[in-house]
Order: sequence, then structure tokens, then C-alpha cells
Amino acid sequence: MSRRFPTPLFGVERTERRSRVFTTLAIESDGDLSKSAFVAEAITRLEKPEGGVYSEEYLRRIISTYLQLGVLRQSSDAGITVWQPARDWHQGEIDFETFLWYVLKQQWVIQGGFPEGIEGLRRILTLLSNADTSMQRGEIESSLREEFDYEFNDEGIRGFPTLLSALGAIQKTEDGYITTPKASTYLNRFRNADIHSQFERWLKQEGPQIDPPSDRVKRDLAKYYMYRESGGLGRHRQLFDTFREDYLADTALNGDPSEPKIRRAEQYVAKERERSSLRERIYEQYPTVSGDDLAGLPTTILTRMADADSLVEARRIRSTAGSGISRADVEALASTSDVAYAFDDEFSLYDWQREATEEWFDDRETPAESGIAEVVTGAGKTVMALNVIRRWLNENPSGVVTVVVPTKVLMHQWIEELIETLHVPADNIGWAGGGHKDRFDDGCRVLVSIVNSAVKDDFLQSALADADEPSHLLIADECHRYTGDTFSNIFDYHRTAELGLSATPLSSPEPDELTESDELLLSELGDVYYRLSYDEAIARELIPEFQVNYVGFELTHAERQTYETLSRNVSDAVSDIETRYGNRLYELSGNYAQKLQVIMNSADGPTPAIADYFRYTSERRELVADAVARQAITLRLLNDVIDAEQKAIVFQERIEQLERMVAPREQRGRNPRTGSIAETDVDRAKLYDRYPQLKEIDEQLESLFFSASFAPVMYHSGHHRQAWNDFAIEWFDDDGFANVMLSVKALIEGVDVPSADVGIVRVSSGSVRQRIQTLGRVLRRGGSSDRSELYVLYARDTVDETIFHEHDWEKDLANAEVRHLTWEVEDGILDGDIRPATEAEIPTGPVPERACPDSSDLERGDTYEGPREGYRFSVDADGRPFESSNDGRKYIKHAEADEIAEYVVQRNGGGSVLVNECNHAVMFVDSEPRFIGTLNPEEFEYQESDTSLVDEPAEYPFEDE
Repeated sequence: MSRRFPTPLFGVERTERRSRVFTTLAIESDGDLSKSAFVAEAITRLEKPEGGVYSEEYLRRIISTYLQLGVLRQSSDAGITVWQPARDWHQGEIDFETFLWYVLKQQWVIQGGFPEGIEGLRRILTLLSNADTSMQRGEIESSLREEFDYEFNDEGIRGFPTLLSALGAIQKTEDGYITTPKASTYLNRFRNADIHSQFERWLKQEGPQIDPPSDRVKRDLAKYYMYRESGGLGRHRQLFDTFREDYLADTALNGDPSEPKIRRAEQYVAKERERSSLRERIYEQYPTVSGDDLAGLPTTILTRMADADSLVEARRIRSTAGSGISRADVEALASTSDVAYAFDDEFSLYDWQREATEEWFDDRETPAESGIAEVVTGAGKTVMALNVIRRWLNENPSGVVTVVVPTKVLMHQWIEELIETLHVPADNIGWAGGGHKDRFDDGCRVLVSIVNSAVKDDFLQSALADADEPSHLLIADECHRYTGDTFSNIFDYHRTAELGLSATPLSSPEPDELTESDELLLSELGDVYYRLSYDEAIARELIPEFQVNYVGFELTHAERQTYETLSRNVSDAVSDIETRYGNRLYELSGNYAQKLQVIMNSADGPTPAIADYFRYTSERRELVADAVARQAITLRLLNDVIDAEQKAIVFQERIEQLERMVAPREQRGRNPRTGSIAETDVDRAKLYDRYPQLKEIDEQLESLFFSASFAPVMYHSGHHRQAWNDFAIEWFDDDGFANVMLSVKALIEGVDVPSADVGIVRVSSGSVRQRIQTLGRVLRRGGSSDRSELYVLYARDTVDETIFHEHDWEKDLANAEVRHLTWEVEDGILDGDIRPATEAEIPTGPVPERACPDSSDLERGDTYEGPREGYRFSVDADGRPFESSNDGRKYIKHAEADEIAEYVVQRNGGGSVLVNECNHAVMFVDSEPRFIGTLNPEEFEYQESDTSLVDEPAEYPFEDE
């Protein structure tokens, strides 16, 4: 995410000299001067270094900065005065650095005037403290951008290095900025003064559900973080005030400003006292426990340790507090069952779990003990796999099992299921990930491994080799994640059986649309031998019924004009691509974009047509994703969720789209001083000029964000502190305060997300996999009688509608209630309403595949209804058939091709011929396909390339229908 760097500080050069002039004037005037009068008087006292006076406008800006710093203070009656430290410095009782730190602490932190300023000082000082050499300003900005993803306006970090120099923390040399011996002192000061970071550490240590802080404070803490991380500045201070006032004691908020102190409120101090008391109890009970053993432990763990009956139990409790999982954790979960590798007597498998297990072991089209189970999210595929493990290990007493998972969260879940559900002995379980790498020769029979750990340095391969390559069952959970160049190495290691698990293992259900990744998965794990769809899962009462609402909306007139322009550009690019790479596209596997990527990667030179295609399709997707109506519908649905006291998850495709629901966009990308558009987020700033209604919608979304009833959290992979994902899950739980989770792709799989009442697919790629996984995240389980609802937003008559053309949702979700709705606009875009769609407004489903007609029923020149994709060749004006190649034209030697070419010349004067999978030759006459014969291109022979002829597109290029 692009976090905005704090607002630059204007005019802090010669800080001490200017502070002396301003504070002297303020003390002498004793608060009787308004800002305008103060500026006028300051003009006469503050001269330029080279002589002369500053302009009124310039000096007004400087004085505004010194008010922001706290060097000056504007009282409630608008008079300019100072804090007490200024008087102490003026009288020589404290030095300038102390004065400056005191007023910054008072103004920025205790008064909450510029809390992000402390963040900026701390970030820069941390960079310089860790640097091996001096750093110029530009280098500092580059490092901030690289390490923290900051974005800057045109003034960058102006004023911050100067202020750090004035504090004595750094100094400027000819080679750049370096730290001074005082740097470590200021790092500690800034750390303690960064109240938001203090709360982060508190929640990471004590747990996100700890009290204090209250839910209200957590709500605004989360909002502050989301707003800042999404690039917002300005209104966030009202959020900061909530937890500032909760965190600081009255003696800090209303204390003596002559020496301001950041003191915590009694409720936080009391919790610290409780923690200290618990530590003393533990030391007294167990003298062998050291301070290091208890460092950083939350109060809940310390309480359990203090109440433990023995040192062994206390240490076991201690092990559960780590961020990872330990051997003691596993032993603590150990089953008390007398029977290992077995379910409890009262445990009952679902029928489908028994069926899938039996089919995996039986001979069938896919060899026994191999294959992929495609099972809807939430139906219990993990338990089915446990049943496979149980039976397979019983039949292979010396065998071992590896469960490969994509994430640490899934690794922990599998270990818990193995112990608690299948009663696998703790000493039989190993894991690789999170700093652990157990091996089979250590007695492990079931190894759960994060895929990164399994393939790093071929760890799993060596672990199997060291165990003399025993019979080995590989279970690949979320198997579609392991087809990349690195992760696919998992399939190179010794195994004798394999089981793949996924809700969506293949990118397409159509055999002729499988990608190379799909083919790899099928070749390594076997075919999809068992399928359990949402429809069947509902029929079997494995998951609750739900309702899918497709909400179509129209682009605005301005959006539609832009869309049509971009679509024409895409069509032009496609025409060029088809002319140059037609037959190669036909030969490659994968979707259209994947084929183009292969061609572009293998090309010796530039591919402008392909570059244009990707550029214009990207711009078109962005236009549709940012549509005004999409924002308006989201706003309406969120308000409905809040009014109904429900919980909702909002899905988007990219983090930038999430940011546009959180931060106010009208200021992003504009220089706060000049108003000019900077390099950041230019497109959004310009969109307001092009689509005025969009700004109105964004302002409404911002108002929702700051309303007390709106309690959002966000989950995605772009956090600068990943703990915020953990906080989001906890706070969105059934007992949590949050009512909306804003998410991106990271939420789709491998995360134990609390269920919701409503899902809103605000922006999506349209992939089948993502939509099926999305459904699984919003279904309420556990006997809830309430029906979950999923809203899918799409722009009508745009690329959004490919979700209907490429997949038959009506068929796959036959047991779910599917509604088609329309966003109807009346007076303004904000006044729209959602109503049932008319028959004409419902998008058409997938286009049925064209069957091959019987050629004996066709005469040359007849209208053709068969397939219209395939191999292409051209016919020149002399009636000679040829293929284009990099070496020129390759003229075809084939009797049927010559005969067809002669007809093409007579009818059209030359042009293009399509030969489809039926070996039917087709030409287009006025965009209408006509049958012109049969032939097999595999039988073609060629004359020598005629390099004397220029390789040009055919005079009559092939036209799409």
C-alpha cells in the first residue's frame, strides 16, 4: 500500500534563529497580537540572510509552520502566544534542543496536532542510524519509498532532516546526513511518543481482544491505521484523538507544559502492575524460570503459568505463546485416546467423504491411490484426507505421509486436525516451516510442510532419501498453488501415492481450455477423480443455502465514451495480432493473454501490437473498476449491512481498489501548496474532472468511513505490519466489534476467516476460482438459520459480463437462489435503487460450442454454422495459397488448397481462409462465414520461401464474425 509521507515542513531552515525572533515577539506581545498582526510585526524583525525583508505571504507560511511545531501557540481567542518551555528557553533556563523537543512533544503528541510528524522523524532517523554511510536527501526519500512504500508530493521530506538537525540527532556534512551520539536517545523518545505504535505493540503482546483498550478505541485505532495506510491525511486526527485520550493520563493531557511528559492512563499502568505481580509469583514458585523466559509474555499466559500445578505444565503453557508452533504445543494438544490413527467412536464421516476415500483407493481411469478431489470450501475435505491417511498408513505400516500447504496458518490447522480428530500421536507428527524442519528418520510418520520449506534446498527430497525412500503419500492441499517454476519441484521428489485437494484445482472446466499449469497438475497428481460442487453440497445439507445477487449497472455517458474508445483500440490491436501471429496463437495452449505473453517473451524484438493490447485492456479494466455506479452500489449495500446490524466482507482484486474505499481521494496526487497534480495517483485526480459524480460518491464513502456505526478492518498481503491481518480476523469474529472486512485476493484461501452475512464482490478478475472461493468465505455455518447473501457487481455491456459468458452459473448454482438485479438511477447517481432486472437486462450465459456439421450436407458457398477458430492461410491475388513466416511467404503445395484458393480469388479476389478442427475450410463474405471445402493442413507441403516478396498482411484480412 502507498502510505503518504507526513506533510512537508515549510520554512524550518535556520530554526533556532527564527524561533528566537518569533518567541521573543510572542512573549513581548503577551498574546495580544492576532496572526495577521503578528505577521506584520514579524516582517520588521526577521530579515533575510542576504538582507531585505520577507513577503507577507512567505512569512505567513513560515509562522504557520512554527505554530504547527509548537514553537508558537495560537490561543482560543486567536492571539499568538507560546508554551511555557519557550519562556524557559528565552530566559536561559533550558537549551534550544530541549525547548524544541518539549514543544514538539506537547504539540504533536499530547495535543495531537501532528502525530504523523513523529512517525516521519522516526523513520528518517532509523534509516540514518542503520546506514553504513552518509545519505543525501534524495537517497533518504528513495529508501523510504523502497522500505515503507511511502509516496511523496513534490516537496518530499522537506523540513524533516532540518528539524532532526535542530534537535541534535543528525548533522549535515558535505557528503550527506549522518547521525550524532544523541540519535539513540531520540530513537527511544520517538518510539515512546508514537502512540499508535505503542498500541500496536500492546495488542501484539496482550492479544487483539485484550481490555483495555475498549472496542471503541480499537475501532478508531483500526480506522486510523487503515486511513494512513491507504494514503489518507487530514481527518485521521479525529481518529487519533480517540486513542490518544484513552492512552494518556490526565496528568499528561492537563499537566504542567513546562516539562511535558507522556504518561499512560491508570488502566494501562494497572495492567503492567498485574503483569509484574504475576512474574514475581512465577519466579517465587519456579526459581529456575528466568526473566528471558517471561519476557514479552501476555497477561493471559502469565496468569496460566502462575496457576499451573507444576513446572512442566508452566513451561508447556509458556510454549503456546510463541508466534509459531513448538513441540511443547503439539504435546499439549496430544490426544488422550487409547486408539491412534482413528476417529472417535461417535465421529461420523459424511457419505461423500467415504465415497471419495473409496474411489481414491479403487482402480479407475485414474490409477488407484492418485488423483485430485475437487471439493467446495466448507464441506470437509480435510477430514476426507484424514480418512485417506488413516487407511493408507494401515495398509502401509512402514509408509510416511507429507501434507504440503501454502501457508503457516494451514500448517497449524492440519497439525491440530491430525492430533485432535485422527488422534495421531504427537511424536509421530513433524512439520517444516516457521523455523522447524523435522525429518522422517527422527520417527516422524506424518510431516506437514509449508511448500516454501519443502522445496528450499530440496529439503523434502533429502528427508525422504535419509529415510531410505519409504512408501510415501503426498497430499497437496490447495494443490493449484504448486504449478510455478519453484513450487512445482515438490512433484520431483519420491512418492508412491498422491492426493490433491482444492475447491478449484483447474483454471477452466473445459478440457480444451486447460493451461500448462493445469496440464502439469493433472500429469503429476492424476485426474480430478471426485467432484463435490456447491450445488451438491447444498443438496446434501453440507453447507447452508445462500443467495447470489448479480447487480448490473450502466456506465455514465462519459465513462461509456471512454470505454468505447478503448475497446476500438483493443480491436485494432487484436487485428494486428491476428494478422501477425494467427497460426501461432492457434497452436499455443492457455487463454488469449497467456498465449500473447508466450509470444512476447520469445520474440527477438519489440511486439507493439501485443504491448498495445495489454495497455488498452488494462486501461479499460481500470475504467470499469472505478465506475461511478460501482462506488454508489457499494455505499448503498454497506449502509444496508450496518442498518441491519450484519457483518459483510467486501472483495476486490487489488489493494489500490481497497484504498479508494478508505482514503479521501480528492487531495491525493495534488501538491498541498500549489494545487498542481504530482506524479502520484494522477489518474484518480484527473477522474474527478472527467467524472464529477465520482468525487461526490467518494465523499459519501469517506463520510461512512468516519461514522461511528462503521467498524471496518482490512485483510490483504500488503500490510507493512502483518499483525494487522491477525487483528482483523480477531476483530471480525462473531464476538468482535468489526462489522465490515475489506479484503483483497489474500483472503481467498488458506485463511480461517470468520463467516459473514453478506459478501460484496465489488471488483473481481472474473475467474471461476476466485468466485467459488469467495462464496465459501461468506457462508454462515454452524446451524445458522440466516441465509447468506453474495452480491456480485458488474458493469453491463462491458468486459465484466465475461463471468456469464464463460461459465454457466445458473447450472452450477441450481440449488442456490440466484437473482439478477439492476441499479436504476433517477435524478443522480446517489439516488439509484436496486430493483429486479428485466428479461432483457439479464446477461446471456455461455455461448454453446459449435458442433461440426456434416460436410456431405454442405455445398461450396453455403452459410456455415460450425466452429470458427483454427489454422489460417492466405491467398494472393494470383490464386496462390501461402502462410506468412519470419522468412517471407511459404507457398503451399496441396491440391485441395489450390482448388480452394482458386475459388477465393474468383469470389473475393484473394483473402484469408480458416481451417477449423473439422478440417472444414471457411471464408468470410461480408462478415458471414461460408463453407468452401475440406482439407487437412497436416498434409501440406511447401515450396521454398520466396524472400523476394515482402511479407505483408493479406489484402483482404480475415474478419471476425
